[in-house]
Formats: sequence, structure tokens, C-alpha cells
Amino acid sequence: MNRSPITTRIFLSLLAPTILMNLTTALASFADTMIVGYYLDDATLSVITYATPIYMIINTFAALFAVGGSISMSVDAGKGDKAGSNRVFSTTVILLTLFGGLLTLGGILLYDVIPLWLGANPLVIGRELYDLVGIYVGIIMWCAPLFMLNIGLAFFVRNDGRPTLSMVGMFLSVAVNIVLDILLIGPCGLGVAGAALATALGQLVSVAVIASHFFSKKNTLRFVCTLGGQIWRIIKNGIGTALHFVYQFASILIINHVITALGGNDAMVVYTVVFNLYTVSLALFEGISQTVQPMISLYFGEKNIPKIKHTLQLALWAIILLCGTVTVLLELFPQVVPMLFGVNSGALLQSSCTAVRIFATSMLVMTVNVVLGYYLQSTEHSLFASVLVSLRCFVFFMLGVFVLGALCGLNGVWAAYTAAEVLTLLVTVGMLLVTRASMRRRGTDANLLLLDTTVERGTGSRLCRRGQALSEFAKDVQNDLQSDPAFSEAAVEATVAYLNRLASCSETEKAFVEAEWIADEHKIIIKDTLSHETAALAPKDAVPPAQLADYGPTLGVNRVCIQ
Repeated sequence: MNRSPITTRIFLSLLAPTILMNLTTALASFADTMIVGYYLDDATLSVITYATPIYMIINTFAALFAVGGSISMSVDAGKGDKAGSNRVFSTTVILLTLFGGLLTLGGILLYDVIPLWLGANPLVIGRELYDLVGIYVGIIMWCAPLFMLNIGLAFFVRNDGRPTLSMVGMFLSVAVNIVLDILLIGPCGLGVAGAALATALGQLVSVAVIASHFFSKKNTLRFVCTLGGQIWRIIKNGIGTALHFVYQFASILIINHVITALGGNDAMVVYTVVFNLYTVSLALFEGISQTVQPMISLYFGEKNIPKIKHTLQLALWAIILLCGTVTVLLELFPQVVPMLFGVNSGALLQSSCTAVRIFATSMLVMTVNVVLGYYLQSTEHSLFASVLVSLRCFVFFMLGVFVLGALCGLNGVWAAYTAAEVLTLLVTVGMLLVTRASMRRRGTDANLLLLDTTVERGTGSRLCRRGQALSEFAKDVQNDLQSDPAFSEAAVEATVAYLNRLASCSETEKAFVEAEWIADEHKIIIKDTLSHETAALAPKDAVPPAQLADYGPTLGVNRVCIQ
């Protein structure tokens, strides 16, 4: 397998910011709820709970377009189709703004009835609390475009090689939210309206910070006024992630009734601990999946199977180290989690610790499934990704809740998480193997559906490590390419000229340079870790326009594609 230090560098540069961005987002609502609960009474705190479906609707559409758009953009970038990447980016921004505007319009026109649809019955909770729900939800829906653009732009900027900027934007949104919560609810006395305004202003700050990327020299995206030919592709590539939010909403409605019937209010307290642990864990482990998503999409566009394998291998090591560590800690010290939620009494604490230990057994398989789902989405196999999400998030999970709950009580409900993940992995891998065998019988290349362990024909690479003479490296690449009839003499000469031009850069001794060639695509791809300013002149000076398929910074490294 081709283990490239450049691929490893990209993975590590994306991993920490992506995980921190996800954790920041997951912990934001938790901190928001704590502050509101501190300043206002318990009844008023329920306003945020009633508004939860609105956040789920916003997140569902935002994930649909953001994930689908960023995958499509990265695939086009891998193909060298810069115009296609810009069309996808522009279409996604328009869709996010349009649907956010429709939610705002709905909030205005249906202001009086939306709280009722959310379950806030004025005859039960009182007119005053009902009006507060309307105020809170109204402000959030007014600002729906901000929420959707914040999520969408964070994905695109991260995929354009600026993951740290996306992380900073998300972090500042939470920090601004917390500070304004304290000021607007406390000294200013705005109550739930202040909480909603604080959340919206936090989103505004984040959008402004993340959007600054589009005015920097590192930006490779351009906005074009178009909606043509990309909408259905974006929806297909994002549907798997959007379904997760839909199924989560449906399963919460069902499982609340099951748990209440099995154990009453104490059982609901334990479920609160488990669900919050699930939410934070998923945010943490999805960071691994969202790290590999732009990489796999890029390599899929290049048809670079060895690089996809290397990326998945890095993800597997991250899963083992990160998830394995968290699992062991939860098994050894389960009491820490319920204590964070104020569960300190003997029997309830013991039940919560048992639930945490049972849930922890699902984490490794859960993360493998999430990575597998993002891999399928990133390679534009949307049907398989949707099946995987449907099985793990609803079909097998609900089956486990009812069957194991009936057999083992509440412990069976917690075990449903592990059962659903294991069954999903077995069924999904089985389906992929059967499909792969069928594709091979038909003579269709199935390597990109489920990767095998063989070395792919027609794909090669050479790495110039730090300190190695780049002129000698260029000669080695030239010899390799001249022995392959897939590449024209003009393409080989352009490649050697480009490498020799890089050799004149003063930073070359400190950089990695890698040349890859994919015979089926008749493409030679060169990546380097030089600064963009240093490498930017090389293609213009060395590669004729007829041979230059694409050039630009991609995922934080320079990438030139010669045809």
C-alpha cells in the first residue's frame, strides 16, 4: 500500500480541528441550557426543550446540503474540474440561503401556531409559557439562514484546506453565545428572548469569521450564479447524513415512551445520561469520519485507490487509539458521566453506571459504521450510505429496543445500541461483498465500492523526501513514466519541467514532493508541501496550457495535475 507522508500530514492537519469543531457544537447546547437554567426557573427552561425540533429541522437541511455539496465539490476537485467545484459550491450556498429563507418566512406566517405544533399546549402549560415558546422559536426561525450558512460554510472552508479557521469560527460562536447569554438574560433581563438572541448573534460571528476565507489568498472557490445540474447530486450525496437527524428525532419520540413504561422517571434520568453521552461521543467520533471525507472524495475524483486505502488505514488507527481509550475509561470510571449531570444518589448512580458501561461497548463498532457511511457518501454511493444509516439509526436500533427491552428490561434498551451497530456492520459488509461480486461478474471495476488488498494496476507513485535532490527525483519519475505507454511524451516533458522548476525553490529541502500517475485517467498528479506563494509560479513557467489540467492548493498542500 502507498503510505504517503503527505496523506498523513493532510489527515493530521484535519483531524484535531474537525474533532474540536464537532465537540464545540455538541457542547454548545449543553452550556446554553445550563446558563438558562441558572438564571430562569425550571418551567422556563422547558422552552428550549420545546424548540428542539426546530433545531433538528435546521440541522437536517443544513447537513443535507453542506455534506452533499462538500463531497461533490471535493470529487470535482479530484477530477481537476475547478468549474464544477465552483458550481457545486455556489449551488449549495444558494440552497442553504433559500431554505433558510423559507424557514424564516414560515416562522413569520405561522408564528401563532408553531408552538402548538411543537407540543406547547397553552391549556396545559399556561398562556405565558406558550408565548415564551413563540418568542424563542420566532427569533431562531428569523435567523435560520445564519444557522444553515454557518454549518455549510464551515464544511466548505474545511474542505478548501482551512480546518482551523472553521474550528475557530465555531468556537467563537459558542463563546459569544455564552457571554451574551449571561449578559442578556442576567443584567439585561431579556429572558428567553435574550437566550435566542445570544444564540443567533453567536452564529453571525461564526459566519463572519469563516467567510473571511473567501477574501484570502488561500481561497480556491469562486461564486457563480447557477443552480443548474447539481441539485439532485448534492441531495443524493448528503441524504445519508440528513437521515441521521430524521431517525434520531423519530427514535427519541418512541424510546421516551418505552423507557417511561419500563422504569418511570428514574429511568428517564438514566436515559438523559446515556443520550447525552451518545451525542457527545458521536460528535467526537464523527470528527474522524469528517476528517477522511474530503480526502476520500478528492482521491475518488482522482481514481487514486491506493490513497483511499491509506486514508482508511489512518482512520482505522485513529479509531483504535481514540475510541479504544474512551471505551476503556468509561468502563473503568463510569460514575464520572452521571455525576456531571448531578446524579449522585446510590441506586440511581449505580443504574447510570451500568448503563454507561453497556453503552461503551458500542463505541468502536459505532465509529467504524460512521466512517464506513461517510466513505460510501464520499465515493458517491448514496444508496448504500442511506441503507447503512437507516439500519443503524432506526431499523436495528428500534428492533433492539423492543426485543432486548422486553427480555432484559432497561439494560436491554442500553444494549440495543451495541446490537444495532454490530448487526448493521455485518449486513452492510455482506451487501457490499455481494454487490462487488456481481459487478465483477459483469466486468465492472468494483475497487471503488469495496477496496481489496491487491495492488492496483496502472497506478504508481514516487516520493521525494526532505533533503533528497529534486533533480535526481525528476529523472527517476521520467524513467518511470517513459516506460508506461499511457503517457505522452509531452506530458512526461511537462512533468519533468515542473519538477525541475520546483527544484529551484529555496524551500525544497524542507518539503515533501510526491508524483503519482494513474494510467486509466492519463493523469500525472504532483503534490508538494511548499508554501503556496513559493510554488504558485511553477506551473505558469514550466507546464504548457495544453498539459496543465489543474493547479491550486488542495487540502493544505499544492497540487498540479498534468495530462
